[in-house]
Amino acid sequence: MNYRVSHALTRLPLMAELTLLVGTQMPLAWRAGAVQVLHAPSWVSFFGHLALFAGMAIRPLVSPVARIVLGALALALLTEGLQLLAIDRHPRWLDVCIDMAGALAGVGLIKLGFLCFVRR
Repeated sequence: MNYRVSHALTRLPLMAELTLLVGTQMPLAWRAGAVQVLHAPSWVSFFGHLALFAGMAIRPLVSPVARIVLGALALALLTEGLQLLAIDRHPRWLDVCIDMAGALAGVGLIKLGFLCFVRR
């Protein structure tokens, strides 16, 4: 995968994460209503966060891993911290851990792919 493709792929989860930042300001009743309209089970949010942060881990192709992990941590803390400003929303350390698990899983998958497919 070349630089342009990997850079383009990293923009998609970042745009989704910006949408998530806006979504953190939704009051809990609005969020529950949106989930109910979509008929989504409660675990969809868990896997959504996991997938978004794993998708952002494609960036080790163009950035150092430490920068990616610190960026993911900053974004996870920001999204949870913004919930302090929303009506009926509360930040949880568990959500930060879920986000970081997704980021680390994505970095691990990319590194594993490099190990498996690198030409020696």
